[in-house]
Amino acid sequence: MKKHLVLFLLLVLGFSTACQTLFPVKDTPRDGTVITTCANVTSAIRGLQTNDVPNSLYETGVKQGNEFDANEYFGVLPGISMREGYVLDYIFPVDFLGAYPVLAARPVEQTAYTSSGDLPEDSELFKYWNYMDVNDTEQGYFEYTAFLATADQFYLVWHANYNDEEIVCDRADVDDIVTERNTGNFGFEFDKDQMTQIRAMNNIEPLVKLTNTTAVVEIVTFSKWGGFFRVTYTIDRAFPHSIIDVQEENIVPYDCGIMF
Repeated sequence: MKKHLVLFLLLVLGFSTACQTLFPVKDTPRDGTVITTCANVTSAIRGLQTNDVPNSLYETGVKQGNEFDANEYFGVLPGISMREGYVLDYIFPVDFLGAYPVLAARPVEQTAYTSSGDLPEDSELFKYWNYMDVNDTEQGYFEYTAFLATADQFYLVWHANYNDEEIVCDRADVDDIVTERNTGNFGFEFDKDQMTQIRAMNNIEPLVKLTNTTAVVEIVTFSKWGGFFRVTYTIDRAFPHSIIDVQEENIVPYDCGIMF
C-alpha cells in the first residue's frame, strides 16, 4: 500500500513539474499601469544608436562636430527633455581597453564638448539627469528610465560592449532572446535549468505606479553577461527627479562566457 502511495505521489509531482515546464506561470495581478508602448520606445532608442565610430574620433578621442548628436533622443522620446538652458552632450574617452561615450549636460551658451579636457572629472554636469525634465505621467517616467538604462550604448568599442543591458518588453522579446542565444553563435546557450526559469517568468511588461511623491518603475532587462533581471526604480516626482532607490533581482542568471 505504501509503495503504491509513493508511486502515486511521484507521478503527481512529475506531472506538476512537466506542466510548469510546458506552460509559463500566469501573470499575477499588478498594482500600476502596464506600459504598452515599450517596444516603440526601445526601438526608437536603438534606431538612433550605432557602433560605427568615426575613425578620427576613435584615434584621438576628439570630436570634430559631425558625430552623433545625443539630443536626437528627445525627438523620439517626447516624455523627456533637457531643462531650459541646457542641452545633452558627451565626451569620448579612449584607452587601451576600448572607448565609450560619457554623457553630460552642457549650458547652451557653452561651445560643444570636444574632448575629456573640456570637463573636470568632478563636474556636476556628468549627472545629466539632474538637468532633465520629465512629463509627470506613467509614460514620461518609463521613457526616463529607459533613457537612463540605455542612452549611452552607442560608439562602444571593445570592453565597452559589456554595456549591453536591454529592456525586455514582453514574452515575444523573451522568445527572441532565447532564439538568438541558442544559436550558439556568440557564447553559451541557455541550459535546461535556465530554460525552465525562463518559461516560468511572468509580469514581464514594464509597470509604472505613481504615488503622491514618487514614480515606481518596474522593468525586466537582459544582459549577455548577467541574464534576466527585474529592476525597480523609485523616482522623485519633484524636479530634479532624483533616483531615490534601485532594486535588482536576478531572476534568471546567465553568462555567455565571452571575454573581451
